[in-house]
Amino acid sequence: MSLSAEASLVDVAFAVCTALDAVGETAVLTGGSAATFYAPDSYQSRDADFILRFGASRKIVDPAMSALGYERTPAGMYEHAQIAYTVEFPPGPLRVGRDLIATWRTARRQGELLQVLTPTDSVRDRFIAYFAWSDYSALAAAVSVAVARYDEFDRAQFEKWARDEVRGDSTYDANKIGLFFHALELSLRTPADS
Repeated sequence: MSLSAEASLVDVAFAVCTALDAVGETAVLTGGSAATFYAPDSYQSRDADFILRFGASRKIVDPAMSALGYERTPAGMYEHAQIAYTVEFPPGPLRVGRDLIATWRTARRQGELLQVLTPTDSVRDRFIAYFAWSDYSALAAAVSVAVARYDEFDRAQFEKWARDEVRGDSTYDANKIGLFFHALELSLRTPADS
């Protein structure tokens, strides 16, 4: 499988996931790259982050990535000579805050597959970066995914999880939950509602 120099981040994500699946490894797209998958018109990440479900070793990952034209850098990420998007495999396990993630979405297109956080988990994943570090770009990504996939976004699950995170970590500001929902409501309004 080859990638063209014009490959999008989503193209790269499908190719990586498919290549790893072919060698028996499950990689789940997470972070800002999952947000790009769900809300490409609103949020663009510059790298694809995958959590390897079974902690694959370099002797499995490196050849699969090399077949796509990606080589491991000394810093441990993978770069392609013609594609701007890097690929990283942060250490697992797959989690959002304190919640371990055991299920995800499998998307398919033209013989390729992509394992990716569910829309709700993608919103939670971006929100936790805002929660922990006041990263406003992460808040914008969380809102963008919630808007783009509103019919799939589990608002009740998100709110329960966020309140549990506040109870578990006194450094989290519970007011940020309200700010998220306020930003979400503003984003959902149509011009006719203004």
